[in-house]
Amino acid sequence: MRAAIWDGPGKMSVGEVPDATCPADGVLLRVTACGICGTDVRVFFNGDRRISPPWVLGHEISGEVIEIGPEANGEMSQSGLEVGDHVHCISTLWCGRCRLCRSGNEHLCVKHELMGFNYQGAYAELVAIPEIALKNLFRVPDGLSDEEATFADPLSDAICGHKDIDIGLDDTVAVIGAGPVGTAHAAISRFEGAGHVLLLEAAADRLELAREILGDERMSYVDVSQTDPIEAVRGATDGIGADAVIVACSNDKAQEQAMEMAAPRARVLFFGGLPKGTTHINFPSNVLHYQEVQVHGSYASRHRDQVHALDMLAANVGGLRSVISEVVALDDAPDAFDRIRAGKVLKTVVKP
Repeated sequence: MRAAIWDGPGKMSVGEVPDATCPADGVLLRVTACGICGTDVRVFFNGDRRISPPWVLGHEISGEVIEIGPEANGEMSQSGLEVGDHVHCISTLWCGRCRLCRSGNEHLCVKHELMGFNYQGAYAELVAIPEIALKNLFRVPDGLSDEEATFADPLSDAICGHKDIDIGLDDTVAVIGAGPVGTAHAAISRFEGAGHVLLLEAAADRLELAREILGDERMSYVDVSQTDPIEAVRGATDGIGADAVIVACSNDKAQEQAMEMAAPRARVLFFGGLPKGTTHINFPSNVLHYQEVQVHGSYASRHRDQVHALDMLAANVGGLRSVISEVVALDDAPDAFDRIRAGKVLKTVVKP
C-alpha cells in the first residue's frame, strides 16, 4: 500500500509499505481521511522517543470498515458497527481495567497506548485497528464528512482540558496559540460564558484564519510578534490579569509567560506538550504562592469528551468544522508540514 513515510526529522517521502492486515481481534479500515495533528508537526521536525524512521504517522483517523477479525465480531456487534460503516477512531487507547480507567480517567490509563505511535498510523491507504482501540470507534454522524470527523480527536482533547479550569460567566480568558486547538479552546471558553477571550499568536496569518471562524463577539486578537503578550493581557484587564490562561501551543516561553499574565486565583492550563530538549521551564514559583494561581495539565480525552466532540461537529457548533483549511492528497502530505508550522493554514487533512 502507499503511505507517507516519516524518514527522520524534517523528512517525509511517499512510497510503498507492506499492506496493513486485519488483526484477528481487530478491524481493518480503508483510510478515508487523516488530520495532521500538532503533535505530528512537532514529531515531524523534532522526532519522538517512541518511534524510529522509517515510520508512518497519523492518528486523527476516519475510515471505512472493510474487514472484521474473527475474534472481534462480538465487540463489533455490541457497538452496532459492521463492514461498510464509516467510523472515526479516537487515538488515545486505554485498557478499561486499571484504577485510573475505572475512576473515569481512562485518558491517563497506566497501560496507555497511542495510534500512530504504538501502532502504525494512517497517512496511508489502510490502517489496522487493534483490539484495544475497538471501543474508540465511533460511527461518523449523518451529515458530517469523514474529513470533518477527524477534528473530533483534537476537539475532544480541548473539551477535556476545560474540566479543571472552571471558566464562568464574565471571566476573561487568554488563549496562547491560534492553531486549530487554540481556536477550539477560544470557542469553548465563550460557550462556557467567558465575557472576553484574548487569542494570542505570533503568526499573523494564523490569527486571521482563527478570526474568520470565531468572529469578533467577546473576542480580541493579539499579534504577539508586535506586542508584549503579558502587557497586552494586563492592559486588557486593568492590570489584574486573566481569570484563566490556556497555553495551546508547544512553547516553553509561552508556559512561563502564562504564569505572569494570570490574575490572582486564576487557573492556568498547560495544554501543549513540549518538544524534546525544552521540557523544563523556569517556573515562577512565587506567582503560585503569593497569587494563589492554580496550574493544571491536560492530556488527551475521555469517552464522554469524544461523544461531546462528535455531537458538536455534527451540529457545527460555533462553525468549528471550518477549522479544516485544506484537504490534500497523500502525495502532497510531506509539503503540508511547513505550511502548518508557518501558520499559513489552520488544519490540514490528508485524503489517501
